[in-house]
Amino acid sequence: MSKKQGFIVILLIITILGIIFFNKSEILPNVDKEVHKVATKKIDETSHPNYIFEATDGTKLEVDVKDKAFHIKGLEEKTVFLKIFGWDCKFCQKEIPQLIKLKKELGDSFEVIAIEAQEHTVEESKEAIKKYGINYYVVPGDTHKDFYRYLQEKYGWTGIIPLTIVIAKGGKVLAFEIGEKSYSLAELMKAALLRE
Repeated sequence: MSKKQGFIVILLIITILGIIFFNKSEILPNVDKEVHKVATKKIDETSHPNYIFEATDGTKLEVDVKDKAFHIKGLEEKTVFLKIFGWDCKFCQKEIPQLIKLKKELGDSFEVIAIEAQEHTVEESKEAIKKYGINYYVVPGDTHKDFYRYLQEKYGWTGIIPLTIVIAKGGKVLAFEIGEKSYSLAELMKAALLRE
């Protein structure tokens, strides 16, 4: 092997290691494939889709999306973190204690709706909720491909998780944060509320 070839091999190894160690997010394989299908099935700009999510506890959450706003029936007077996450995503797992703490501290003025997009069963989700002591809504995400497509078209989301959408009272989107960040979710909440 020549020096030039050796240098190229070393450079490739460093690049691969950099991607492995410094990438602080995960990509949902099924969602990423959906990006390519979006081109053939566009969302009608004149219609405003409604999405109904059913949490593992049976609660139905109706979300009307319109003009970069998320109106969640019954939660209009709350600040909401709408999360797309996965039980197997290590960065998502790190956020769970932060979300539990925020929900405890902010009580009725705050809500979390976490959509589990790695297609675990309802029973698996219920076991994880019990294991972590989760005090917020968890929605199985295997049937919400249309919602993921909406996020791709309107916000340019590529399927990277965790995804955090901060929704103000009244439905205005204050933040659309992709991947794990160096700051805490509490800091994100404070920063978003200053923009309100």
